[in-house]
Amino acid sequence: MKKRIYLSKWVMIGLGVAFLSSCSQSIMDRINTNPDNPTTAASKFIVTDLETSTAFNIVGADLSFYASVYMEYQVGTYGQMYDAELRQTQPVSATTYDNPWMSLYQNLKNAKIVIKNCSTGGSEAGNNITKGVAEVLAAYNSAILADMFGDAPYSQAADLNIPNAGSILTPAIDSQQSIYQAVFTYLDQAITDLQGSDAAATGPLGSQDLMFGGDASRWIKFAYGLKARYTMHLLYRSTNQQQDLQNIIAWANKSFSSPDEDAKYAVYQGIGSSAASPFAQFYNDRDYFSVSQSFVDKLLKRNDPRAGVLFMNLAVDKNNNYYFKVDAGTDSTISAAPNGTPVQQMDVYDVSIYGAAAMDPTDLLSYHELQFLKAEAFQRLGNQDSAWACMANGVSSAIATKIPTVVKDVNNELVWGSYPVKGATTIADTTVVNYLSKDVKPLFQANPLREIMVQKYLALYGGEGEALETYNDYRRLKAFGEASFITLENPLDATKFPLRYTYGTSDVTANPNVAKAYGNGQYVYTDPVWWAGGTH
Repeated sequence: MKKRIYLSKWVMIGLGVAFLSSCSQSIMDRINTNPDNPTTAASKFIVTDLETSTAFNIVGADLSFYASVYMEYQVGTYGQMYDAELRQTQPVSATTYDNPWMSLYQNLKNAKIVIKNCSTGGSEAGNNITKGVAEVLAAYNSAILADMFGDAPYSQAADLNIPNAGSILTPAIDSQQSIYQAVFTYLDQAITDLQGSDAAATGPLGSQDLMFGGDASRWIKFAYGLKARYTMHLLYRSTNQQQDLQNIIAWANKSFSSPDEDAKYAVYQGIGSSAASPFAQFYNDRDYFSVSQSFVDKLLKRNDPRAGVLFMNLAVDKNNNYYFKVDAGTDSTISAAPNGTPVQQMDVYDVSIYGAAAMDPTDLLSYHELQFLKAEAFQRLGNQDSAWACMANGVSSAIATKIPTVVKDVNNELVWGSYPVKGATTIADTTVVNYLSKDVKPLFQANPLREIMVQKYLALYGGEGEALETYNDYRRLKAFGEASFITLENPLDATKFPLRYTYGTSDVTANPNVAKAYGNGQYVYTDPVWWAGGTH
């Protein structure tokens, strides 16, 4: 009996230990789990984050800020932007673009999670529209990765479907050409998927789609517009330029039919909120930009009415109160910073009115950009009349949509920094018509393609959401020997125009493949990306 009791005692102790161990493990699992940071989410919520990050972290932020300096939309007059203006450190440093570099890969990972979830065998199989939206955004982020950095880690990076994906800590570098092949594959698949429905239990995107409200037809148009844009990027490498130019026109015609359909992120809430337009927030926080002399010169040369609405200067009233006054638009009233040789000091030069537009949307693809793509394609095909019609439509559309938006925004915001803004105004339609007929038409007749590209350059000025496309335009024009169409005045460009962006330091320091490609960063001044005539 004693032996039986003795054994039972140890059995009970063993069971108790096992029970306590089980409880301890369960408790520890709960302790190590953050209920406010779930590891999974319905794809429609991931899409919301993907759209926001694409607009805020990629299109509207650092990549565009630097492009606006290199393309002389702005002159860097303080801090990092001054260094970029004088080509000191910033263009070659691996730290310069590290934030967007990491954001691009996070965006691609999120897009691929949605695509996998909504594919056959996934947890949300049948949500084809959601899948198509993710494919469009995967294409968009992939193209920016390739456009800005050239060859980059891709097939082994942010990919959920390759064997042992989590174990590949130093992904290989893929060619820009192969990344672009993936871009068009994504877009073609998206166009197919977006013609389906969202049938999974998690339901459709609805209001979680901050751009188009779940309207699949708008996403299809966006996809076709991107096909037109990216085909133009690749024109120098085209093996059949005539066909590709015709495709650009055809795909643009299947895209947005009016500015009301633009692909834009328009949910910003103003300075002082947690969701201000990134460009205006950067202006408000840093004051690193000033008005560019070369940009002003292009406007004044054409008697362009935008010269009288886009710039403002710090003034003082009779009671010694400071305010920002919108310039009258003449050479004597606009105090622009000289390109390449500015004074590093705040409040010396005029600033862009977009710096006060804290609710200004970020443009991912606009109707006016599509009109300029068609104008260029028509002109390269020898159809000058159609080229003029599309270019004139692009100019009119950009002025009629962008200027009133920023003026309304500024008037609602009332102040920039701590000072009120006075004098913000729009441009009458009759003024635009006269401008096109009297000032633009003679320049177009003298050199149609040059004026198309200059007018596109002027039209894409704004909250710098479109500065990346201007940067892409200039680099592909260089490949064709047409860079002189857009005159840049920074004297340092003779040897130090950045032909691409450097890889991010997070991979330069951790991935030997990227470190080898980066070297000392000086390649950005000598090595064009593949589609602009380079080797990678």
